[in-house]
Amino acid sequence: MREFFNMSCGQAELVEASKASLGRDIIPIYSPTFWNMEEEALALLKKNMKTANDMIIVFGTGTSGIEATLNSILEPGDHFLVGHNGMFGEIMRIMVETVGGIPVVVKAPLGSPIDPAAIEKQLDADPSIVGIGVVHGETSVGVANPLAPIGRIARERDLLLVVDAISSFGSEHLDVDAWNIDLCVVNGQKCLGAPQGNTFVSVSPRAWKTMESRKTRIRGFYMNLLGCRDYLDMARVEQANWEAGANVHQFTLREAPHPASPSFVILKGVWESLRALEQEGLEPYIRRHQIAGKAVRAAVQAMGLETMCKDERFADNAVTAILLPAGIEDFQLRRHLFETYHVILGDANMLSWDQYTEQIGRQYVRLGTMGEAARRNKVLYGLFALGSALRDLGASIDVTAGIQAATSEYQEA
Repeated sequence: MREFFNMSCGQAELVEASKASLGRDIIPIYSPTFWNMEEEALALLKKNMKTANDMIIVFGTGTSGIEATLNSILEPGDHFLVGHNGMFGEIMRIMVETVGGIPVVVKAPLGSPIDPAAIEKQLDADPSIVGIGVVHGETSVGVANPLAPIGRIARERDLLLVVDAISSFGSEHLDVDAWNIDLCVVNGQKCLGAPQGNTFVSVSPRAWKTMESRKTRIRGFYMNLLGCRDYLDMARVEQANWEAGANVHQFTLREAPHPASPSFVILKGVWESLRALEQEGLEPYIRRHQIAGKAVRAAVQAMGLETMCKDERFADNAVTAILLPAGIEDFQLRRHLFETYHVILGDANMLSWDQYTEQIGRQYVRLGTMGEAARRNKVLYGLFALGSALRDLGASIDVTAGIQAATSEYQEA
């Protein structure tokens, strides 16, 4: 696999320190070595998400973090507004139904961001809505949704705001506290360049209060943020007892006899990736993704192709959804790229969303610039391979113009 360029939309290439960590022995969860690493990882997440809220671990991939969050705050029959402009908005809608809530959907046209004014209009029409859910980086369409104005609306109306920042963390600015985000879900497998399997959720005091004052008990043992909090509380008491050399601190579990625990292997990889981010610096890290995304979009336009996102202000730095010439579908192109140029792109993954099946079908691919893929050499080779593969398949593509346009963006930056 080291011979391939991973320009997909996750799971992204691992950073070098994270790769190296996967081959080392496991350290069990019962020792200071593990506890200290865990606490440092959580502290780095809080710092880079710009929040003073609690940070907890959900024991699964990014999707588990969204489901655990919704399952923990929604009671049967609760109306919950979902901003819907792509496949991951659709997934959030389905999850609201799955946990017993009633989704109230605000949709946006293909390739457009969620409109805060449309959210306000829907909230006026349905005063029973208890919260708002939005995907920050909607990677299925290459659009970054505006969180700050939606956060203002949520706080003005005293509603919980849930944000899926799984793909945007590290590639977009994310200011949890300033944007009034109550529950923000992030994961290491995208722009952070870490292995998938542990997910992290920042939880505000308002969100904890909602969970603690439920009329009905949270349904589920695993998808339960209170249970996840139990794990960290238990670990911190154990650490205090270790330091004291005696069982002087007591703890009573509230949700279960014993909570689930995170994977050491995965947590170690996330920790290493966060340390690499810290070394590079958050702003340079985001800037690298901004430049990469802009270079891709400039190249695509110069090649005579179009992106799904038409408004540059809302273009996702981590992924560009590229419309394909007539007669070429994503499987055909991606297979040729894989076999001939050793490049892996993201697929056309919106067929499950009925609204866009007829509009778009398999006529697009997604080029990811996540983490290590947001490096200049990989961006330029990925674009060269894309243009060359399209030309091989009969499309009229000016590959040189595309590379020159991308190079110009890098030179200007």
